Amino acid sequence: MRRLAALLLLVAALLSVPSVALGHGIGGRLDLPVPLSYFVVGAGVVLVISFVALAILWPEPRLHVGPLHQPARLTVRRGWVLPSLGLIGLFLVIGQLVPPLLGLETDPTRPSIAPVLVWVVFWLVIPFAGALIGDWYTDINPWRSLASGVRTGRAERVGLLDRLGVWPAVVALLAFTWLELVYPGSGSPVVLGTASLAYSLFLMGAMVYAGRETGLAVFDAFTPYNRLISAISPLGRRGDGRLVWRGWLRALTVLPAWPGLAALVVTAIGTVTYDGASATQSFGRSMGDFGQTMLGETLLLIGCVLAVGVAYWIASWAAARMIGGEWTAPKVAARFAHTLVPIALAYAVAHYLTLIVFEGQQLISAISDPFALGWDLFGTAERKVDFFITAAEPVWYAQVAVIVTGHVLGVVLAHDRALHDFGTEAVRSQYAMLLLMVALTTLGLLILAG
Repeated sequence: MRRLAALLLLVAALLSVPSVALGHGIGGRLDLPVPLSYFVVGAGVVLVISFVALAILWPEPRLHVGPLHQPARLTVRRGWVLPSLGLIGLFLVIGQLVPPLLGLETDPTRPSIAPVLVWVVFWLVIPFAGALIGDWYTDINPWRSLASGVRTGRAERVGLLDRLGVWPAVVALLAFTWLELVYPGSGSPVVLGTASLAYSLFLMGAMVYAGRETGLAVFDAFTPYNRLISAISPLGRRGDGRLVWRGWLRALTVLPAWPGLAALVVTAIGTVTYDGASATQSFGRSMGDFGQTMLGETLLLIGCVLAVGVAYWIASWAAARMIGGEWTAPKVAARFAHTLVPIALAYAVAHYLTLIVFEGQQLISAISDPFALGWDLFGTAERKVDFFITAAEPVWYAQVAVIVTGHVLGVVLAHDRALHDFGTEAVRSQYAMLLLMVALTTLGLLILAG
C-alpha cells in the first residue's frame, strides 16, 4: 500500500505541473499562462515527490544489473551510406569558401546550406536522434570516414584516453558553443566553412598523433558528447553484432569513467543556460552594454559553465561528507556525472525545440541551392518555412514535460547509483543532489520562461 500510495503521489504531481511558455528559436518568447511561482513550485514538488517515491519503490539498484551491451550503432560493418552522408555534409560546409574565392556573387535572401547543416542537423538533430536509436554519430562522423579513406591514424596511442580523458574535447565543445553564441558571424557560410576547414585539419593532426579512435575520443568535441547522449537509448548490440533491447538509461550506468566526463556534461548544461539567460530581458538590463560586447559575452558564457560546475561540485562534496570513508568530492563527481546527461539533453531539447521544427525546414530549400547562387537543382529553392504551430499551449506542455522529465530521470539515475555505491546510506547521501536537481529545474524553467 505504501508503494502504491507513493506511485499515485508521483503521478498526481506530474499531472499537476502547470503549463509555461518556454519559447525559443523562432518567434520570440511567449506570455506565461500562470503566475511564475506556480510552475517553479510545481516542478520542485515533482522532484521531491519523485525522490520520496524512489526511496519507497526502488530499494535495490536495477540499472547496473544485466549484460553490458554496447550502445547501438546503425550500420553493419563496411557500411558506406552513413559515412558518405557525413562526408558530403562536411564538403558542402567547407564548399561555402569556393564562391567567394572564385568571385561569384551569392544571393543574401536565400538560405545557404551550411548554417542549417551545422546548427540544426549536426548540432541538434543527430544527438537528439541518438538518444532514441543509438550511437549513429560514430558511423556518420565525417572526420572518422575521411581518416579511414586516406588510411591515416591506424596506430593507436593506448592509454592516452586514460591520461587525458575528454578534457581536450571539453575545450573544443566550449569553443564550438562560443562560435555559435558569441561570435557575431556564426551564421555566415564563409565563417562556418573556414571554421570547419580549420577543425578538420586539427582533427586530422590529432588522429595522426593519437590514432583514429583515440584521437576522436580525446580531441573531438562531438564524439564523447554523442556517445553520452546516445547512451540514453534503449538499443544495444551483443558481441556478435545483433541489435538487442537493453532498456532506457542502462548504457549510461556502464560508461567508462573518463577524466573530464563531468566537465563535459557541465559544459553542455552551462552553455545552454547562457544561451537562454542572454535572451531574457532581465539579463539585458542587468548586464547593460558589457553583455553586448564580445569580451563580456565570452566571460559570461564561461561564468555560466563555471557556476553550474561549482554547484555540482558542492553537491558532490556534501554527498562525500555524508558518506565519509574513502569517498571524496572528485570521486563522487566522477561517479555521478552520468546523472546529468538526461538534464543536458532536456535543456537542449526544450530550448531548441521550435528551432528544429521551423528552421530545419530551410534544409529543403537550401539543398536545391546549397551555395545561394540562384540554383534550383530539385525544384525546392523557393519553398518557404511553414509555421504550422500557431497555438502556444502545445509548445508549453511539450517543453515543460521535457524539462521535468529530464530532471526526474536524473534523480532516478542518482538514486540507483547511490544504492549501488552507498548501500544503506543511499537516501541520505542524495539530499544534496536532490537540492541540485531542484535548483537546476528551477533555473531552467526561469530562464526559458524569462
